[in-house]
Amino acid sequence: MTSRQTPAIILQVRDYGEADRLVNFLTPDAGRVAGIAKHAKKSRRRFANCLEPLNRVVFQLSPKPRGDLEFLQQGELVNPFPNLRRDLKRLAAAAVLAELAGELSAPVEATGAIFQTLHLALELLDGGASPDSLLPSFFLHFLKLGGYGPHWDSCQQCGQEPAAPLYFSIPKGGVVCSACSRAATGPLLPLNPGVWKLLRLAQELPPAKLTRLRFPPAQRDQSLALIHKFLRHHLGRELKSWSFWEKMSRG
Repeated sequence: MTSRQTPAIILQVRDYGEADRLVNFLTPDAGRVAGIAKHAKKSRRRFANCLEPLNRVVFQLSPKPRGDLEFLQQGELVNPFPNLRRDLKRLAAAAVLAELAGELSAPVEATGAIFQTLHLALELLDGGASPDSLLPSFFLHFLKLGGYGPHWDSCQQCGQEPAAPLYFSIPKGGVVCSACSRAATGPLLPLNPGVWKLLRLAQELPPAKLTRLRFPPAQRDQSLALIHKFLRHHLGRELKSWSFWEKMSRG
């Protein structure tokens, strides 16, 4: 077997023994992958300025032996997204999106689109796009690509066009109208009609056009609270980077 190359976005880097590093990264073909960068702490030439979370890189991989870990021969830095490191709020938004992309990258048919969507989100954040408006919009696109996309077009109980007051069913992953709210599976979250329209539009728009949307603070907060609870329910755990985002967004 010969070595091979793969584009990658680094998700996490940890020390592994005295000289190696364990790298978790996202690829367009295999989704989330873990690999060992041998002697990375001593040999900086093979991974020069490369092994940092959120970097866009190209990895050279050795023929894979038995086991689940790849062996990284070397890495080439493509884009470090330097402006993310200068703004902690943008960095926090990027970290949450990258973690979610890694969590949802299991379906083989979705890995390429998830990789490209994350790369676009990092480019937009690095280029100055507002994390307040970008975060809920890209959350919805990752959920859709991963098979968890919420349903906004019709009531999840009666199937009709929803009428206010509106609710969102966390277990059903969709909007519920007022008439059906008592019989709907809970927990139910109140859903402002303006927020409903924004989220519906955000999920329908192509990712490249999401910078056109603006989420004012109140709409952003309700959108992210809803998505946060929906994610926690369906993933079965908290995203580790969420607390970082909450701290930076309050600041």
